[in-house]
Amino acid sequence: MAELAFDAVLDRMFADVPAFADADTFARRVEERLDRGWTARRLVIGGLGLIGGLIGGAQILGSGLLARLGEFTDRSDRVVSALLANLLPSDLVPRGVPFDGEILWMAAGLAAVAVGFAITRAIREF
Repeated sequence: MAELAFDAVLDRMFADVPAFADADTFARRVEERLDRGWTARRLVIGGLGLIGGLIGGAQILGSGLLARLGEFTDRSDRVVSALLANLLPSDLVPRGVPFDGEILWMAAGLAAVAVGFAITRAIREF
């Protein structure tokens, strides 16, 4: 029983934190130091991010990735056009209208925008 009473006394002693006379001044000085450091941190982080992005971009351009991606896109456009020409009835798409990957990407993009609008509408209603 003595231990429970001792624990209760300790809990009461540490539950009440004494207030110091300069507590407000101390808190204000700490906040000022933290605020001063954030300006420099933001500039350093932003600058390093910019430098990293430039290095990454230079490596992508130097590796020839964009040229290979362009070749892949041309080949896939030809394959998709041939497949769609065989699958779609001739009455659906007028003659002379190119039906290739660009149209498919545009349709996918518009579908994504529509889904985004639906999500924002649903969020707003709840």
